[in-house]
Amino acid sequence: MPSPAARLLPPALRPWLGAVLISFSGVWVRLADVEVARSAFLRGAYALPLLALLVAVRAWGTPGPRQWLQPMALLAGAFLGLDLLAWHASIGIVGAGLGTVLPNLQVVFVGLIGVAVFAERPRASFWGALPVVLAGVWLLAAFGRPVTADGPVWLGIGLGVVTAVLYSLVLVVLRLARAHRSGASAPEVLWSLTLGAAVVTGASALVQGVAAPAGWPADGYLLLLAIGSQVVGWLLLTTSIHRLPAAATSVALLLQPVLALVWGGLLLAEPVGPAQLAGAGVVLVGVTLAHRSLREVVVSAGSGPPAR
Repeated sequence: MPSPAARLLPPALRPWLGAVLISFSGVWVRLADVEVARSAFLRGAYALPLLALLVAVRAWGTPGPRQWLQPMALLAGAFLGLDLLAWHASIGIVGAGLGTVLPNLQVVFVGLIGVAVFAERPRASFWGALPVVLAGVWLLAAFGRPVTADGPVWLGIGLGVVTAVLYSLVLVVLRLARAHRSGASAPEVLWSLTLGAAVVTGASALVQGVAAPAGWPADGYLLLLAIGSQVVGWLLLTTSIHRLPAAATSVALLLQPVLALVWGGLLLAEPVGPAQLAGAGVVLVGVTLAHRSLREVVVSAGSGPPAR
């Protein structure tokens, strides 16, 4: 059963609108311009009341008992919390555009985990995609330019790769969660996922003394991030992307990072020259090749563009 937000739109438009909304995530993070732990925590804290309302509405309209907390999704949320801390830090160094390209490497890491843990056998093209991806990451690290003085480019690129690794763990745990309890709705899963992330990011924010609201206009940008990207965008995307044919799924996968590069250049004046575009393009080509080799694995894990 689709979420209330999803039912307002024709099915064919849902994944595309979801990808567009998620593509603004890095922009909202940069415009908020607050500490990494504060932004990572508040986006979850601001999303939780709306998610609780969606779960309650669904429970009211569905017969039978509802389980508010999904233990495996909570565990996935803990990884998501670490993922968000790494990702927001990466954005602070390399910007919303390049910082959003790198997490798409999760497709590759999901495939590698599938081989190592689930004894899956991807097509040969998956292995051919790996050197392409590595070449793209090297180009970004070698020729990328920082958008702030928070750290060297190689650190921002490294944090982006760590983000992809952590998000692949989120997807794998969610895959196990679906195998354990396949009847959970998307709002129920996202509620537990966000709660787990908020606990981890909240602990980090408390230790650093930055768990309080940031003040206006930063809180406004974080509300846009929480509601537009994390709740509405994620629900639209994950409840509909599996309906797309393989070719369209690959396009939806690419739409979010490509738009993030566009928004970073147009709205934030981020320095994206030919070398950075080449590196980002090579990474996305490798990701697309890997995705087409692993479509059944990736879609069953709940993937598409990273849910940011």
